[in-house]
Amino acid sequence: MTLIPKVREWLESQDFPLEMRAANAFRSAGFEVRQSKFYVDPETGKSREIDVEATDPDFRGIVNIRFIVECKGGKRPWVLLCSADTIRNYNRFFAFVVSNKLARHTLIDHANSVQELKALFTRIPWLDKDGLVGYSLRQAHSDKDTAYEAAISVAKACKTFLRESDDKNRLEVLEFAFPVIVVEGPLIRCWLAEDGDLQFEETNAGEFLFASDFGACIRVITADHLLV
Repeated sequence: MTLIPKVREWLESQDFPLEMRAANAFRSAGFEVRQSKFYVDPETGKSREIDVEATDPDFRGIVNIRFIVECKGGKRPWVLLCSADTIRNYNRFFAFVVSNKLARHTLIDHANSVQELKALFTRIPWLDKDGLVGYSLRQAHSDKDTAYEAAISVAKACKTFLRESDDKNRLEVLEFAFPVIVVEGPLIRCWLAEDGDLQFEETNAGEFLFASDFGACIRVITADHLLV
């Protein structure tokens, strides 16, 4: 075996090809993309890396919308443990996205009634979180908590980038950061039915509330769905 085939075999066993494809999917959708973006972990003071940062261009400089993406390769299935009660009585605007105060207040100002809130849900489907929402993500057939590591990574990156932006902009810009985990393996939604039986459903995308000190939902999407 020559050098290049050996390197190809090694590379294809890592997450790098998935990261490249995810970045290309965002570029094709018109986003400005940075790969292997580094930031300083506020807890440890050490540099951490996020796989993909995709920013929606806004030449007016009023709204900054970015997707913080962690990619996880491998063929093992991923399981979203869900419940209809996950975000019952939970602030929808916190669950929706990681945002600065100005962005949250702007959204809230457009939802002063039930009718206005429903209209906002129609324009921004990710705001509507009725039904089954995940409370945990797990990788099947694995003793390593890879899902938690990915969630911590996107959560810290979102909070750090917004804090840095707030320091620079002094809340003058509406900041939104959407945490996303792209998985190569199948994604399965699991929940407990009223009769006590476990229900399973394969899906292309879902989300789970990463409570901890984060408080927002993290979107999980399969690579096949993202790359369509």
